[in-house]
Amino acid sequence: MLSNKVSEIMTGDIVTAPASSTISAVMEMMAEKKVGRVVIIENQLPAGIFTEQDILKRVMNKKLDPQKTAIKKVMTSPIRAVGSDTHIVEALGKMYQGKFRHLLVTGEKGTMVGLVSMRRILKIAVELGRGLPETQTIGSIMSTKVTTVDASQSIYETIGTMVKEKTGCVIVLTNGEPSGIFTERDVLKRVAIKDIDTQKTPIREVMTAPFVTLAHSALVGEALAEMYRRGFRHLLIRGDREKLVGIVSMWDVLKYARVLDIDESVRRTWKEIEEYWDSEQHYTPG
Repeated sequence: MLSNKVSEIMTGDIVTAPASSTISAVMEMMAEKKVGRVVIIENQLPAGIFTEQDILKRVMNKKLDPQKTAIKKVMTSPIRAVGSDTHIVEALGKMYQGKFRHLLVTGEKGTMVGLVSMRRILKIAVELGRGLPETQTIGSIMSTKVTTVDASQSIYETIGTMVKEKTGCVIVLTNGEPSGIFTERDVLKRVAIKDIDTQKTPIREVMTAPFVTLAHSALVGEALAEMYRRGFRHLLIRGDREKLVGIVSMWDVLKYARVLDIDESVRRTWKEIEEYWDSEQHYTPG
């Protein structure tokens, strides 16, 4: 499956907005359509992409007026792209090297024909692993470094912490114990499009609670399926005493598949992915 072409898994339903649109208008569109990205169009061509990451890093805590500032000022540009005949394994390699969640898919003459996302790749990994024997536990691949903030900390300070730590989520503590989670998605839906004083409002008022956890003894395939089913980019891991012991990202979970005990053809495919991950020469921004 991973040797197939991106045209077979891409989505042709692309949400777009003109480059002249205001930041506020685009963020409201994202929330309404329940998407994490919008392709920005200028002169009838894709000029960039605006994502939840851009909201966190380029909009929040910045001295700009989202209702007056054009989206082209804060979009990620140029947008990375691959041809429709690119193999899925190569697209995944590009995404891993550049830490991209989305790649534009182009057809003849560079026209935009679709978009391939990490969620689509995750779906493939879930399908490949379904019903296969495995022994790898989520606890063996998780990260024990979990960024935390106190529940009384302001939204403004929390966003500053996320940007500084280069993380898409933080765990919120109440009296030293985990009480919620705050993610890039929360930034969009609960802060960016709301009339909130981020410097005065505590993070506990906009965090997601309760949060979902998975036992550290769970098999990685279970985490893979759970993240896909719920649309999570991160999953919190609990230990034997129900205490929070770690976190895994979508990338962490996808990388595990290289050691799955599966048939040789799929093993070769994952070896191709590893080669793309580990070799800069295979990565060229598109």
